Amino acid sequence: MALTGGFALGAGLFVARWLGGETGRWWVAASQAHGQVQLLGWVGLMVLGVAVHFLPRLAGVPLRWPRMARVALWLIVVGLVLRGVTQPLLAAGIGDPAASVGLVLAAGLPLAGITLAVAMLVATIRDAPPRKTGALRPVRPLFLVSFGSLWIGAVLNAYGLVAAARGAGVVPASLDRIIVQIEFYGFLVPVAAAMTARTFPLYFQTHPPRAHLLVLPVAGLVGGIALRATGDPTLVGAGQVLHGAALAWLIAALRVFGPRRPLPRRPARPLRDPLQLHALSAYAWLAAAGGVSMLIGLHQLGLAVPVLPSDVEWHALGAGFATLLILGVGSHMLPGFARRELRSAALPWVTLLAGNLAVLLRVAAGLIGHGGAGLGGVAGVLGVLAVVLFMVNLHGPRR
Repeated sequence: MALTGGFALGAGLFVARWLGGETGRWWVAASQAHGQVQLLGWVGLMVLGVAVHFLPRLAGVPLRWPRMARVALWLIVVGLVLRGVTQPLLAAGIGDPAASVGLVLAAGLPLAGITLAVAMLVATIRDAPPRKTGALRPVRPLFLVSFGSLWIGAVLNAYGLVAAARGAGVVPASLDRIIVQIEFYGFLVPVAAAMTARTFPLYFQTHPPRAHLLVLPVAGLVGGIALRATGDPTLVGAGQVLHGAALAWLIAALRVFGPRRPLPRRPARPLRDPLQLHALSAYAWLAAAGGVSMLIGLHQLGLAVPVLPSDVEWHALGAGFATLLILGVGSHMLPGFARRELRSAALPWVTLLAGNLAVLLRVAAGLIGHGGAGLGGVAGVLGVLAVVLFMVNLHGPRR
């Protein structure tokens, strides 16, 4: 998904703007489809895939209804593929009524798949016996907020696509913004924080976070979504400031940038470990996204601060935080799930460079505006390169 409707489509959209200048309704529709393929197809499926392995171990119980995991996967994948094809076609006036029918299916299939996946994961959490919930209890609220937000976002996505199928193929901009905010701040950041709290002390020798400090910033993220969803300029600004403050608190509570714990035969050398540098880069981009949100909010509230486009916030979160975290932590966790070794110890250095450069160029393109379309295209190519090398490296020899 990341290689087609994700980074490749994103690069193509920049190239189309660069070559053609004017962008019509089809470009907006394709841009919306690209965003959802990245958020649900790349980030969402990776998170759900890791969760069906990780969460049962954390809860100390088997995954509930494990055979349904494959069904949920295909429902989401087929729905996203349909959306990536039919939404731009419908917006361009091509293929109707078949495109409209396809878009309605694209509304229902991911909702069904996400509903099934969330039901499996929440049931697994509920099955955890009290005597085995020591590792799960501190982060259970974060998982529940995340899975609930994922489902709410799927419901709103389905509603928006049905409306788009009846109209011009474009989800209303205000609704699309709310969906993206829910997926980033309600789903992605809380689940990433929960997994960070449990895995970083093991993989990267960070000090365990103070679990009671994680709940308040997640509540701030949810409150920020509610304020930004109102559409009132003052409340939107307050919501963006709240998001910036909540992200800063969350990063501090997770102790990602704090000192490492030296362990027997495992000296703490974070700057020599490319996988740990992926994780540090990811949280640096999360901090940048929080800073951008804070500046936008302060400007909205009338303060004389630099004006930044919201596009920078979204790509710092998606291409920066989410993608680099997947490339780093995924290189630790996924080989263990598949009982394989990494193919090369050197390739993570390449994905670290390509991934960060892709985000830098994409953020620069957003800051420059129309004149940065070429940079955005190059960023998409670098993103594809990083994901391809990540995939290649996962397929090492079996243990």
